[in-house]
Amino acid sequence: MRVFCISTLLLVLAWVTHLIVWRIRLPKHHIQALLVVFALVFSGWLVVAFAWQVSWLELIRIALFYATMALCYVITYSAIEGDSPTLSLMRVLTKNGSEGLSQAGMDDFVLQRPFVQTRLAALVHSGLVREVDGGYVLDGTPSLFFRLILGFRKLYGPISKGG
Repeated sequence: MRVFCISTLLLVLAWVTHLIVWRIRLPKHHIQALLVVFALVFSGWLVVAFAWQVSWLELIRIALFYATMALCYVITYSAIEGDSPTLSLMRVLTKNGSEGLSQAGMDDFVLQRPFVQTRLAALVHSGLVREVDGGYVLDGTPSLFFRLILGFRKLYGPISKGG
């Protein structure tokens, strides 16, 4: 229970710090800034943990649980920050209630949403790709994290369309 409580408290502190930082000045690279906030909160807690003489086993458990929650938050934030197709579709379906959405309504929905343009703009903004003569090319070497994701997807095998 102690691991859960401490990890949750750290997550809440990181979230409050995130809100404060975003109110003061919106960072240029949101995800990187968010990861820094989570790392700083955890680093501050490490100082306290060593002062309280927390056992190594408990320290590892808290670190793993906190890291898991932090990464889940970052993934959720990136979906909310951008124009997430799934979240937007769920919002439209909720708005329509029991009537749902016809195929024509679904086609209109997809045509009105700038999903691809939003993602491309985010990739250009983050420096992963650049626009050249009306097309897009990789800009430099992808980060280690990005290469790990691509490696995992190769290891995982064929992924269904849209997956």
